[in-house]
Amino acid sequence: MGKVRIVGDVSGKEYQLVETASGVFKIRNVTDGTDIVTADNTTITDVGGVKLNSHGSRHAYGQPDALPAASIDRTQLRPLGVHFVKSASPTPGVSDAYGTAVDINAEANKSIVLLYVKLSWGGTFGTGETVTIRVTVTFNDGSTAYIEKSATAVGDYWLADSEKASLMSDGKYVTKVSVASKSNLTSTSVTTTVVVYGLSI
Repeated sequence: MGKVRIVGDVSGKEYQLVETASGVFKIRNVTDGTDIVTADNTTITDVGGVKLNSHGSRHAYGQPDALPAASIDRTQLRPLGVHFVKSASPTPGVSDAYGTAVDINAEANKSIVLLYVKLSWGGTFGTGETVTIRVTVTFNDGSTAYIEKSATAVGDYWLADSEKASLMSDGKYVTKVSVASKSNLTSTSVTTTVVVYGLSI
């Protein structure tokens, strides 16, 4: 077939449609001596060698990724979750009223997955003293769930799986863990700490 030539109205440059092989065409910038794209009945290839159909398939749902695994730079990939260990040590309130809570917040646009939770009582217990620790989780919709554990002596307590399960809610994720404590006496020398071992995802 003959060659089709056009002249650009803006640049004044001349372009040519050329059949380079059976069913394969190029758009050539004759003025600059460069080829712009190559096309056949299956794809369009730009001057950098990128094929439109291969590139497009990476964005099609349910289709295999045309990008070979060997070409992926894995140093640029972040793991799904990052382990963390964070603690909160609230001062116990007295007269059976909770003191100010201390928060463990999720990172921006992430959630907290509780793997292990340790509650600790330290210091000195008074006669007949009971100190309670309350662990409250706040979900992404603002709702909450909590668990309370009490002690009458120094020691540690690890939440059981069933207790951690009570701090979960279907279809929601945890944005904050708040820890507060209280003593039944009018004064206290007890210290309280909660350590959260979890994932930030």
